[in-house]
Amino acid sequence: MYIKELQLENVRSFTALNFDLERPDGSFAGWTVFVGGNSSGKSTILRSAALALIGPEAGSRLMGSPTGWIYKGQSKASAVLNIKWDRDNDRFKRGGANPGEVFEAGVRWFLQDKEDEVPQFKSIDKRNAKQSRIQTSERGPWSSNSDGWFSAGYGPMRRLTGSSSEAMRYSISKEAESRFVTLFREDAALSESEEWLRRMYARSLEPSSASDEIRRVLDGVKALMGDGLLPHGMKISRITVDHVFVKDSRGVELPMRDISDGCRSIYATILDLVHGLYEVYGVEGLFETSNEGRVVIARPGVVIIDEIEAHLHPSWQRDIPEWLKAHFPKIQFLVSTHSPLIAQAADPNGLFILPLQADTDQVARPATVAEYERIRWGTAHKTILGVAFGLSTTRTKWATQQLKRWQELNAKHKAGVPLAKAEAADLKVLKKQLELALDGAPMETL
Repeated sequence: MYIKELQLENVRSFTALNFDLERPDGSFAGWTVFVGGNSSGKSTILRSAALALIGPEAGSRLMGSPTGWIYKGQSKASAVLNIKWDRDNDRFKRGGANPGEVFEAGVRWFLQDKEDEVPQFKSIDKRNAKQSRIQTSERGPWSSNSDGWFSAGYGPMRRLTGSSSEAMRYSISKEAESRFVTLFREDAALSESEEWLRRMYARSLEPSSASDEIRRVLDGVKALMGDGLLPHGMKISRITVDHVFVKDSRGVELPMRDISDGCRSIYATILDLVHGLYEVYGVEGLFETSNEGRVVIARPGVVIIDEIEAHLHPSWQRDIPEWLKAHFPKIQFLVSTHSPLIAQAADPNGLFILPLQADTDQVARPATVAEYERIRWGTAHKTILGVAFGLSTTRTKWATQQLKRWQELNAKHKAGVPLAKAEAADLKVLKKQLELALDGAPMETL
């Protein structure tokens, strides 16, 4: 399945929002990015989409209290998705007619009475001409007994270890909510998927009819994650019942849990994604070989990642979007970011700009074609200064103050105004510092 359209009404800071996520060529897979400052609503959009994907029952367990989700002064709110389902991979439970290519799935918050402080959290109420309630979502993506409908969501805190006991209960669940725990809970870790990999290895040592399938999974995971995912040539070197080991190009081998935060974060996220896809689709046809000879997972679904750049070096921020798109070519990635390098990887109609709360004259909107092309073709420096990030300069406040001081003193000097002794000394020092900073470029470029 894919999300075709996202609609929010009175959800937190949004009175109204309607984003069409379809590509110009009619496709949905690829990189869709939401950019904006802190408190601009990026996480609200991603979590709202997740709640509509998994439904009110699973969503209420992850969301906790529904308080605070309704826009101030309103009595109701809703998050609605138009979902395009995949006839080859998604199956509905029996009990009703299947919809056309697209159907609505949504949740709502509402105050039963004016005196209520805690809203109710339910599904949207859709009825047919006979006033019977339409239960397409309950028979499809919200059902634990229907096949397909893959989705997953990850928050900024994508740790490999350190999950609380309460968060662990959700992680080990077989329901869809297990794939969204870190998006809603900062006390959750992605340790369950590494334990799954080690359990699979232990099972591969036992003679059974399932051994061939298990070996295919292990080989597929190692091939996928060894194809340039981790830096320094790191690859999974071996798996034991206690640890997953990685070895770099120098031959240094370490347990995965002992490498850097950035490596562990990406490793944990990708492994969890593979684990989830395996649980939904099984191993048959899961791993494929692309035309370029790399191992890929060509199954559809929606993957949400909040602040994907967390813990990542800029070079990795530049490369990870393309790695994910190449190795999961049928996944619709919805990501939020503060990084221009992540934003530059957006696919057509895949860049959405959220204004700061202080920008009351602006609204959340898709980037125009011209804005998108400038960001895609521009440098990271120009992207930061452009409409998506809105900075007026990339210099620090200190550097900006020093530059202003030099400009004032230099203007006085050129005008023939006598400088005080301290001013003359400042001008001399600032001129020397700027010449070093500019590395031979003319001072007029400032």
